[in-house]
Amino acid sequence: MEQALETYLDRVMIFANRKEPQATLVRAELEDHLQKKISDLQRHGVNHTDAVFQAIEDHGTPQTVGYGLRESFPWLDVRHKGTAKGVIAIGPKAVGIVAIGGCAMGVFSLGGFAAGLLSMGGFSLALLLAFGGFALAPIGFAYGGFALGFLAVGGFACGVIASGGSAVGLWVPGGGQVIRYFNPDTVPQFLRVLDDYLSFGDAESQRVWWRANIVVNVLVYGLMMIGLAANGILTSRETRRIREADPRILD
Repeated sequence: MEQALETYLDRVMIFANRKEPQATLVRAELEDHLQKKISDLQRHGVNHTDAVFQAIEDHGTPQTVGYGLRESFPWLDVRHKGTAKGVIAIGPKAVGIVAIGGCAMGVFSLGGFAAGLLSMGGFSLALLLAFGGFALAPIGFAYGGFALGFLAVGGFACGVIASGGSAVGLWVPGGGQVIRYFNPDTVPQFLRVLDDYLSFGDAESQRVWWRANIVVNVLVYGLMMIGLAANGILTSRETRRIREADPRILD
């Protein structure tokens, strides 16, 4: 029955992914904890076989325990499930300085839902720069299909300064489908600093706008493709590492 305990410890350490000599120390501490639990159960009348299984079951799945034993906020943390936490965090959920995943939170974040200082994703929430299908940047620049921010640019844009297919703001450069508080005669000068880049008023300003729009799109979607590629490659590598260590562990 000790084989069941050894198999459990092996699987926990696969997920923990610690380097030597820390891996040996961590495993020894974990085994000592489980052996004490087994002994305690036996003192309460549980036979040895049942005590081993109960101690393992009570302790948690190898994945949950192993991920909990990873280094605290490593330089790179990649997980095929759960929440990755590191300077660079990659996984279904990710929290880090750079976070890439289905749900990502970080200084720079990229994902289906992305939140941070600079964010890109389907739903993007950022303090300074937000890019995405729905982009929200309360005190910064929001760019997307629906953009809401201090400076908002997109299909539908709402902000202090706004520009897009439809735009609502204190000041909206150019014409089109707009709702704005100030008109060209009353708008404060400090709100007009980006007029040359956001206005649709004449042919030259339109050319400037579209050039800037192309550059921004190339940069944003280029970064998104790089991030998504990194996510796919590294999570696939992590899954392969786990499966190679124990082919049954992910079944």
